[in-house]
Amino acid sequence: MNMILYKLFQDNPGLAGEVAKFCRTVPGYQTAEADFASQADQISRLVGPECYFPFEAAMNAQLAYEARAYYLFGLGLRRELLSALEPDDQSPICASTPTPTATARKKASTI
Repeated sequence: MNMILYKLFQDNPGLAGEVAKFCRTVPGYQTAEADFASQADQISRLVGPECYFPFEAAMNAQLAYEARAYYLFGLGLRRELLSALEPDDQSPICASTPTPTATARKKASTI
């Protein structure tokens, strides 16, 4: 049962593409994305990519946990069900740690 719920709510390989497609239609998203890329580039230049990329990965992981929790709570799921969604061999709520964005990696490689 837990694996069925996990696959239903978390193990969805097409989700990232669908979210990206949706975000492109949200007013202001592309501006916010460009602003973030600009700020990320500035910070990466100041502290160096060897410091910035681990920071960005940790921040993305934390934000992914929060986003997933908001999503699941938005579905009206109770804490007991959220706990049941957590497979024994996976991290809670977020199964993997996101890596630095391609934009930030590309910009850092040109520094």
